[in-house]
This record gives sequence, structure tokens and C-alpha cells, in this order.
Amino acid sequence: MGAEYSVRKRSVRLGLALFFVVAAGWAFLPYVTHRVGASAFVNSAIVRVTAPFAGRLSPTLPRQGDVIDGSTPLNLIEALSPDRRHLLDLQLQYALAKQRSELAQRQLQEIAAFDAQLVGRTDAYQAAVVDQIRHETLEAEAEHTGCLEELKQRNEIGLRMDTLTDSGLASPIRSAEAHAIRQAASTRCAVAAARSARLTVELHAAQNGVFVRGGVSDVPYSQQQRDQLLLRRQTLEAQALEESARSSQLAADISAETERIAQLDHYRPALPAGYVVWSTAASPGSAVTEGQTILDLADCKHRFVAVELPERDFEQIKIGDAAEVRLVGSNEWSSGQVQQVRGSAARTDDRLFAAKIPSPGPATITVEVSLPADAAQSGGSNFCGIGRLAEVRFRRSWFDFARVAAAGWHWLIHSRDAQIASTVQAGRS
Repeated sequence: MGAEYSVRKRSVRLGLALFFVVAAGWAFLPYVTHRVGASAFVNSAIVRVTAPFAGRLSPTLPRQGDVIDGSTPLNLIEALSPDRRHLLDLQLQYALAKQRSELAQRQLQEIAAFDAQLVGRTDAYQAAVVDQIRHETLEAEAEHTGCLEELKQRNEIGLRMDTLTDSGLASPIRSAEAHAIRQAASTRCAVAAARSARLTVELHAAQNGVFVRGGVSDVPYSQQQRDQLLLRRQTLEAQALEESARSSQLAADISAETERIAQLDHYRPALPAGYVVWSTAASPGSAVTEGQTILDLADCKHRFVAVELPERDFEQIKIGDAAEVRLVGSNEWSSGQVQQVRGSAARTDDRLFAAKIPSPGPATITVEVSLPADAAQSGGSNFCGIGRLAEVRFRRSWFDFARVAAAGWHWLIHSRDAQIASTVQAGRS
């Protein structure tokens, strides 16, 4: 009776009514002061790890839900039979280039030894020719000196014969013979002088390495061979330099290929820290082919929520705007920022995500709100909360309140005018 009496009291009924009104207002207040999106869920980008070569997965392959604590390399794949054909081809080319370089070096050494012999032969030939011409020059000078003495004697004999002929003691024929013999001696002296001058020119040329004697070129055969060897030496030096450079390049290629094959024996990538293994496409110990997906890693540090809002809010939502996010089942609100806004007619995002982003419905937009990194849950059991439903609130501005109030006032005025018009119409009828 006491409880029933209390309920029937006017003050109690008014208090209960006021309580329900306040509770309803309090529940409805967030929808007035905020734009609320209840159809939101947590999402994250996916990093896909594929097999760079065919092999067998390691038994220690990370399991689904494992969190990558650090960027330490993990052994994922062991090669079954690495392809060494390119390495063998490089080694063969290196061996051939090295042999050609060594052959060119040996030929250069042989040419240097033979050139030294040709230098000796050329010097000996030059010394012999110079000595020969010097002796011939001495002979020509001696012959010219004797010829001059003979010519002097023939001149005296000719003068005596002219005197005897004038005195009648000798016949003119004897005098003519004496003059002829003197002329012959003079001619021989001229020839000897010319020969001496010619030998002097040949001697100077031979001393300078040029031989101008009849039947001989400007240089001997040994020097001609040296000139040919010079051209051959230049060709071999260029070839040796080219093969040496090729050998160095091939040695570097062989080193890089050897290192690559060593890396292919074990695929040990450095997985990024702060990621969770979202899915595994193969079992540990199974064989994989080149390009096959091994793991999908979800980024726990860069999560976001995707929420749908009416198309009319497109102009009010800007990139960088603040938003409040609460995961369903949690009482904590976290602050985020708008990072992308897409209209209903926009093409579907082709990025890889852990959760599927539905295409915007008619007259709706999709808003992506980033979550702070410190709010990321790194537990492997809950996959960093990816896929959980969330509630997102965007705070309205005073201009929005004024616009809503103006719209309400316009609706009230329009309703009153419509009611008055209907009353007048009913009175006339």
C-alpha cells in the first residue's frame, strides 16, 4: 500500500516523467551535437609476402595471429635446387677472358724479347755500314790525294813536252799524248773527289739511321720488323686492357651472382615490426612456387575505421577533421582524424585491406578515420581489433545548429500556414 500510495503521488509521477524526459534527452543529445555513424568497422592495410623462388616453406613459419615484434630476418623458404646456369656461364666467360688476357701478355713478352734482338741486329747493321762507308771514304780520299799528285806530275811533263816541241826536240804527237794523259788524270781526280763527297753524305745518313745506298731502303729489314711489331704491340696492349677490364667486371658479376644464389638458398626477409600475421596461404613444410603468396601481414600501427554517412554531409566533412571513435563493447573513446572521403559514385579502392570495404550505397559517402598508434591493440589473439564494429562521432559546428534551428522554424511556420489554410478552406466549404 505504501508503494502504491507513493506511486500515485503527483510529485512522484512528475519526477518519473522528468527522469524519463532527461534520460531520453541525454540519449538523444549526441545525435544533436554530433554526426553519428554507427556502421563503422576497424580496418588496416595488408602487406603481402610472396615467394621470390620455388622452394619449401620453413617449419618455423609464423602462425596466423602472431605479432611481429622486431624487424629481425626470419627464415621462410629453403631452396630445393637453385638455378646456377647463369653463374656457370659467367665463370666460363671469366675463364676465357682471363686466358685471352694471359695469352696477350705472353705475346707482348715475346714481342719485347724479339724487339730487343731486332734492336741489336739494327745497331750491328748500322755500325757495320757506318764502318764500311768510313773505310770507303778513306779509300776515296787517298785515291783523290794520289790522283792530285799524279795530275801535278802530268802537268809538269806536259809543260816540258811543250818546251821540247817548240825547240824541235820532240814531235807534236808526243806532246798531244802527254796532254791526253794529263786530262785523264784530271778526270780521275774529279771522279775521286765526287766519290768522296758521296761517301761523306752516305756516312752522315748512316750515322743518323737512314741508309741511302743503292738497293737498300731508308731503314734495314730489322727496323721494318720493329715497326710492324710496334703496331702489333699496340693491338695486343688494347686487347689485354680490354680483357683485363672484362675479367674485373665478370669477377664482380660472379661475386654478386654467388651472393644472390646464397640468398636464394634461404629466403630470410626482414618482416616489419608492429604487424600481425593476418592469414597464411600455405602450410609449414609445404612446397611453394615462384610468386605464390605466403603471408598477409596487417598493420597494427596504422589502423582506421570506415564509416558511411549521408551524402548531404559531404561538404561538412573535411580531411584532417577530428573525430571520436569507440569500439563496440568498449567504454573508451579515442580521437582520430579524417584521412579520406569518397562519394557514392567513386570507384572501389584497389588497395589490399584486412577487412573488405563495401562500396558506398546510394546517397552515402565513405569516410576513413585514422586511429592513434597508441590505441592499437597488439595482442595476437584479437588481431589488433581489426574487423570490430565501431561508433564514430563528428562534432557539429554552431553553424550546423543554426541551420537545423532555421530548418525547424521553417517547418513549424510551414505547418502552421498549412493548418490555417486547411481551416479556412473547411470554413468556406
